[in-house]
Amino acid sequence: MTAGDSSLDPAQARTVEQLLVADQLFDGLTAFDVKTKKAVPALASRWTASTDQKQWDFFLRSDAAFSNGRTITAADVKYSLDRIATKGSGSPGTELLDVVAGYSDTAVKGSVPSLAGVTAPSAGVVHFSLDQPLAVLPAVLASPVLAVVPKEAVEATDPAAAFAKNPIGSGPFAVGDRTGNRVRLVRAKGSKARLDGMDLLAYEGVAASYTAFTRGEVDWSQVPPEQVGAASRQYGRKGFVPYAAELFYGINVKNSKFADFRFREAIVRAVDRRALVRAVYDDIYKPLDGIVVGGVPEYQDSACGDRCAHDVAKAKDLVTAVFPNGAPEVFLDYDAGAIRDALAKAIQADLKEVGITATLRPKPFNDYLNFEVSGQQELFLLGWIAAYPGADAFLAPLFSSASRNNLVGFNVPAFDTALKTARAEADERTRTALYRDAEKIVLGQVPVVPILQYEVHSVTASRVGGLTLSPTGTFDGAQVWVRK
Repeated sequence: MTAGDSSLDPAQARTVEQLLVADQLFDGLTAFDVKTKKAVPALASRWTASTDQKQWDFFLRSDAAFSNGRTITAADVKYSLDRIATKGSGSPGTELLDVVAGYSDTAVKGSVPSLAGVTAPSAGVVHFSLDQPLAVLPAVLASPVLAVVPKEAVEATDPAAAFAKNPIGSGPFAVGDRTGNRVRLVRAKGSKARLDGMDLLAYEGVAASYTAFTRGEVDWSQVPPEQVGAASRQYGRKGFVPYAAELFYGINVKNSKFADFRFREAIVRAVDRRALVRAVYDDIYKPLDGIVVGGVPEYQDSACGDRCAHDVAKAKDLVTAVFPNGAPEVFLDYDAGAIRDALAKAIQADLKEVGITATLRPKPFNDYLNFEVSGQQELFLLGWIAAYPGADAFLAPLFSSASRNNLVGFNVPAFDTALKTARAEADERTRTALYRDAEKIVLGQVPVVPILQYEVHSVTASRVGGLTLSPTGTFDGAQVWVRK
């Protein structure tokens, strides 16, 4: 943990550290299995779906209980989801509930009093009635943000029992006590966790946490970027895993400069992403050749194919074909910072080599957040963290014509149809192929310049076993054990 991560409310979990803590204290209806890369039962023992993938029933485990021993009911599940959807919740879970709503007119957007499509027909059954098919609903519900919480604890008026500080959880561990920078977790009642408990310590940044690890004071820590090389040599790369997050430059396809896809292809071919990752990021991340990242079930190697290959000669030919009298000036828009500046300057140099003049247009972070949704952005930096490990978590929010996160202005009916078809497919193998086809439709129109996929860099003490990181940077503490 890093200092400042004081809230233990899963609905407010945003950082990797907060999600990791939420995963220990809370469970949702489902969970993500790292080995199979599938949604598996958690509080729900099983689920069924209608043929059209719109009607779902999740059946709660008979022994599902909160850490205080109270039985978890379907009403608790509905309350937990309604709480996130309520106006002013400020929860990142509203993005997930938008996925459930299918970006339709009834999408959540953090403004509804309750979710009409989520009901509790009995104490042990949660029913979802969706406007649109969503075959990946179990994967969506595996997010720690959508964990189940008890209403009486959340709404308690006693300051000493403030939920964000001392929550009643639904996961394998419960809060034992909090002292200084330490939160002590203990095995929850009825939990099958292999550990009696674990201590979570807050530090002023990853560097301090890693230093504590090297001193033998903690058993697990993330590794700061500047120590990745040394850590890999000393401790190995077992704790280095693909993170479901990426960095790319979006191309505003609504801008007339980029109307011809051949010019967009020229930009992509001009950028040497492997050289950029090596020079700017010291090779600690992976060059990105598509949209869906490694570690995600539907990932396909080199999804972009030849179109994304670095090829200066081909890029020059494409520029000349589209603009015989010379390409127009383009702007590189990004949030200012040393690393961002270095990346933009490297891209600027690559574009210059193929005959494209690019002017840097950096902005302070807060100003850039507003600018990137203004419609005035041109070739602009975007980072994306998937809400859960699945192709849908990248393709739908970034490129669906109905999504408010579609900042590149992508509007291709064939893609919307492909996405809808994938979401309606019950067979996993067929659905994977459909998502891959949908990704290729996007890449065929070249609305982005892929740059890199992030990794989680962590180290684990040799005495610890069973600690396996997921693509969201968390681990299942119930599976962790310590050698005597």
